[in-house]
Amino acid sequence: MKIFGKEIAIKSHGCHVMDEPGQKIIPSVNLFVKVTKGCNAHCLFCCNAGSKELSSTFDIPKLITVIHELRDHHICVNRINITGGEPSTVSPLVNKILASIEDEGFDDIHVHLNTNGLLQQSQELMRHPRWDSISMSLHHYDISKLNELYNCKISEKAFSFEGINKQKLNSSCNLIRGYIDNAEEAHKMLDFNLELGIPRIGFVALMKVNDFCRENFVDLEDIHLDTIPHVYFTKSMNRGSNCKCSNYLYNKDLRILEIYMRNYSNPKYCESSLVYDGKYLRQGFHQDNIII
Repeated sequence: MKIFGKEIAIKSHGCHVMDEPGQKIIPSVNLFVKVTKGCNAHCLFCCNAGSKELSSTFDIPKLITVIHELRDHHICVNRINITGGEPSTVSPLVNKILASIEDEGFDDIHVHLNTNGLLQQSQELMRHPRWDSISMSLHHYDISKLNELYNCKISEKAFSFEGINKQKLNSSCNLIRGYIDNAEEAHKMLDFNLELGIPRIGFVALMKVNDFCRENFVDLEDIHLDTIPHVYFTKSMNRGSNCKCSNYLYNKDLRILEIYMRNYSNPKYCESSLVYDGKYLRQGFHQDNIII
């Protein structure tokens, strides 16, 4: 299909579920709104660590034009994903974007807090009533370990999530050697999330973007989730050789935690992913893939 006179890859079929082929769906995309490249943490595993670009000119009217162009071509926007960098470093901009798209009728607006879901400014943004879902990075259960990873000070009160609807929360845990790197440590993370009242957790293998990631890479297979008591496999979904994920449930004392694992992914796969950074609209996250 075409938008702005250029061909884009859209999702026309759902993922394969187990061995069953994906069913035909209406033409769909996910729209990622990258509000900043900046971040106030210095995570060793991040290729963007310590970036100082905390604000830039962001063309909100152009974002609305993109949304209308997709709708005019009968392309469904499954989800608006607010991402970065760290979105909470430009919270006023995020609030303006949310106000601007309020009348567009989206059913799913998501914010991805890449590093700082435990910092005060991030939790202020998480309290915004418009979020349908919130992802936050949570790579360990020990604050001292998190301070070490993020290289920024986290308060002992960080895990209170005061005024935040925790049912909207998803935590994302990078697997890092010396941190969460085996079944015992993963088990502790599951219990920690249950105690916090967060209903979903995803375990993610590092992308080998720098020496730290290559040296501290932990394969998902090394976690052996199936050896953890009360963890049950539910289903797997895939898009052939491009990506595959697996889902599990952890049931402890009548409390249930959903678990997500990305088994593999092709970093060049960008079907159904559009990225708008306030200046350019791209297919996928590749800098040279500009649509307008």
